Amino acid sequence: MAKDHVRDYATEAFRFYAKSGGLKNYIRDLTADLQKQKGSGTISPTEGAIVAKERMMEEKAAELADLEAVERTMHILTGITAGKEIRQAIEYVYFYDCWKDLQRGDIEARVHYAELHIPASRRQIYRWLKRARMIFAEERGLRI
Repeated sequence: MAKDHVRDYATEAFRFYAKSGGLKNYIRDLTADLQKQKGSGTISPTEGAIVAKERMMEEKAAELADLEAVERTMHILTGITAGKEIRQAIEYVYFYDCWKDLQRGDIEARVHYAELHIPASRRQIYRWLKRARMIFAEERGLRI
């Protein structure tokens, strides 16, 4: 089997998606942050808001691209055979405790939990997770 070069990046993108509550919530939070910021005294408030928005969009471009790719991946998985089970596996393995740092053995323990609740074999769950990561990488425009 080919080596999975995007495993860590894709895993963290899925976890970031869960932490942020999805693309809509992330954009809502960014918008709220922008509304809290004030324009500088040398330019008009409207111009200041536009400059702040452009700066924030440049700073957050990679995060937004990751969130969009995860959303497209989840949408693609909905339309395929076993898509529901793959989505469940992603939720059990990547979305659970997404605010905590991963420790050694966490993924394996979560795969075991998913194995008991989906039901599917451990090997099948790992295949599904890899498939989701590869779809994410393609949607994100990463080299795979």
